[in-house]
Amino acid sequence: MIDLDTAFDLPEDPHSSELTPIISALLHEPLLTEESRPDVYRLARHSEKELPRWFQSNAGWHVKVSEFGRYIRLFKRRESPPRDRCVLAGPGGGPSSPLVLVLLSLIGEQLWRRPVATYGDLQREVIRVCAGESARAALPRFRVVTEAGESKAGADQNRRAFVEALELLRYWHVISTDRPLSAGEHDASNDVVITCDPERLNDFLAVTAISQMPVDLDQPSSHVAVLCQDQQDLSEHASESQHDLQRRHRALRAVLDDAAVALNHDGPVARYLSTSGGRRQALQTAMVAGLNCFVRRNVWLTCDADRATTDLDFPQSQSIRGQAALLIVHWLGVNRPESVRTEQCQAVIEQAMSDHSDWARSHRAAGSIQVLTKDALITLVRAGVLARRADSCDEWVPTGAHFYWQVRLSSPERHVSAPAITDDLFTQDGSHD
Repeated sequence: MIDLDTAFDLPEDPHSSELTPIISALLHEPLLTEESRPDVYRLARHSEKELPRWFQSNAGWHVKVSEFGRYIRLFKRRESPPRDRCVLAGPGGGPSSPLVLVLLSLIGEQLWRRPVATYGDLQREVIRVCAGESARAALPRFRVVTEAGESKAGADQNRRAFVEALELLRYWHVISTDRPLSAGEHDASNDVVITCDPERLNDFLAVTAISQMPVDLDQPSSHVAVLCQDQQDLSEHASESQHDLQRRHRALRAVLDDAAVALNHDGPVARYLSTSGGRRQALQTAMVAGLNCFVRRNVWLTCDADRATTDLDFPQSQSIRGQAALLIVHWLGVNRPESVRTEQCQAVIEQAMSDHSDWARSHRAAGSIQVLTKDALITLVRAGVLARRADSCDEWVPTGAHFYWQVRLSSPERHVSAPAITDDLFTQDGSHD
């Protein structure tokens, strides 16, 4: 494999280095507006030819710089979309609920037809659409007013989800309102005026209208293939140069988009990154994007110490969720399994609870332990330590990244002579080379 000391001595293209802050910002947030990032938008306007050319050449991704709409949009497509990513972050950075995402799509459909509407009119239209489709289970049942014998909690949840969907659109500067949306959470007939930018809305959703696509709404498992038709395998009649270009794009997408890429198999990405030319190109591309790469025999790690391209923070050793993830990392390093199942990880966490009576005291109920285990696994998948098996929803494969984290558990005996510190499981945080 290439030596790390020489890997970072690659010559820099002076023109490409000027694109680094724009590329990093777009990898972090694929829709940037003049209001949200005026500095990045101005840089992108000055490089509106070089920026799309860089993304198209290296990753096969399309970039749109809109002078009229005053935004930049990176359209990231993967032939196999990562399943560990939330579609849109909700309040506090967590994943938005399926109901919020459905409501966001329905709101977008209404705003396409009428860019200016009141909160009440918009909500009534969504209720009407859901009422017509919920009978055949095509859309969820959506009511914001309870009827006789119904629980009030369901209606309250629907109102909050509707407001959250609108807040997401406002966060991305797709819509604006004349008053805070929180007022609408309690009054379905309020007159808050919502104004939509149609061009931003169209590129925010990144697809054409569903009615214009060959999508069978009753077959949701077929939707990804339709939406990512341009990323499917080339036909056998394609030229060798076209196949080479596709292999390059897929490998560089993985380097730019994934925390870890396993090299211990015979896939096209691993083969490309195992060649000297492929490694050199990938290192150069990552460098221009502001990323650091650690190349080893069986795994390619990509990290961003400045967090310019991602919100990922690992390890979070001061949180219970982060500590549970580090427990699994420690267990992987000791046992070196070929794959791991949920119940094995839960057993590791339960054993730590048994050995450390003061740790995770608020997560000791059976249901809480399961949730904590799930959260820890999600954290490890996002960090590139584990990858979900394609043929099993309850089994993960270590990528090899866990070997580069050193975790030392504290001894239970130390609490005998020292005062107990609540939820302090680690004497030494995980550290990354």
